[in-house]
Amino acid sequence: MRVPATKPFFSNEDIEFITEKFKEILRGESFLTMHKYGAEFEEKFAQFIGTKYAVGCNSGTSALELICRALKISGKEVVLPSNTFVATANAIINAGGIPVFADCGDDMCLDPDDVVAKITSRTIAVMHVHIGGIVSESIFELQKICHEKNLHLIEDAAQAHGSALNGIKAGTFGIAAGFSFFSTKVMTTGEGGMVTTNDLKLVEKMKSLREFGKVKQGIYINYYTDFGYNWRLPEVASLMGIRQLESIEEFIVRRRQIAKIYDEEFYGNPNIVLVVPQDKENHNYFKYLIITPNHDRKVIHKYLESKGIQPSGYVYELPLHKQPVFPEANNLSLPKTEYVCEKHLALPIFYGMTDEQVRYVASTLKEIL
Repeated sequence: MRVPATKPFFSNEDIEFITEKFKEILRGESFLTMHKYGAEFEEKFAQFIGTKYAVGCNSGTSALELICRALKISGKEVVLPSNTFVATANAIINAGGIPVFADCGDDMCLDPDDVVAKITSRTIAVMHVHIGGIVSESIFELQKICHEKNLHLIEDAAQAHGSALNGIKAGTFGIAAGFSFFSTKVMTTGEGGMVTTNDLKLVEKMKSLREFGKVKQGIYINYYTDFGYNWRLPEVASLMGIRQLESIEEFIVRRRQIAKIYDEEFYGNPNIVLVVPQDKENHNYFKYLIITPNHDRKVIHKYLESKGIQPSGYVYELPLHKQPVFPEANNLSLPKTEYVCEKHLALPIFYGMTDEQVRYVASTLKEIL
């Protein structure tokens, strides 16, 4: 049996809708990029998350950079977790900011105590990552810290579409949040991103920045007030996003069913520690995460691959403060981050995964352990 790490899903109805509407675009009935379907996608995504506004762009990385540029972080420090994708740090650096790496807790999300220890007079923001889609209770402590110290709280919600805690969805806790629609995500447009926020001034700034910093002046459209970039989202991507949004709740329900089977299979196993979100009923299970404290992960990974199982990536296998592109941070000690990055494993999980595939993955993992 073969089990991929992940697999996107579009129904026949989705495919028919997307192709028919795309034909309209190709016939010139709508512009090819950032037009009526882009506006519709933004409006519907904001409604889904629970914010007033959403700003579409071409990637999750662009979404984070748009936020950082709009908040004018240049020359200032931003505290972020080290166990995250490099795009989190790239967005800060590309916007002129200085990334400051902090440790995580047992749930692999930012440790508020270490965040406080890393705040200086140069700090302007904390960028919290909902790693694996987990909305940690630490987010409330981070909100309090940012409020008391007059800092921006930015959410890297690239993996957290639909995840919530205490009825509050990821993407609504901070000043703004960046989502990714990359091919592996719970909902996808192939490539694409979105910012959610309740701040109209930020929206206006980000919409200008995604179009090279343009601000329309009467009949003149090529009038620039900032150095922006081309971060526009194509209309065909918005068509995919509109359809994926209609199915996202169904996608998440299935992921929770898969996670429940894994939970049952691994219950009581001394070689497996589950990374359990505080609110399992509202977690999107973008990743199903476990810790294997007693075994060499490389051996486990290679064994699973030999049995036709593709592990679902990591979050992340080598923390950023140990990466060669951040030599100034290589001697930093973040013990919890270093432990979980070395010992965790993400198992396959996706909407179309069958119960048989789930149990095959579980039995194969238990076999090697």
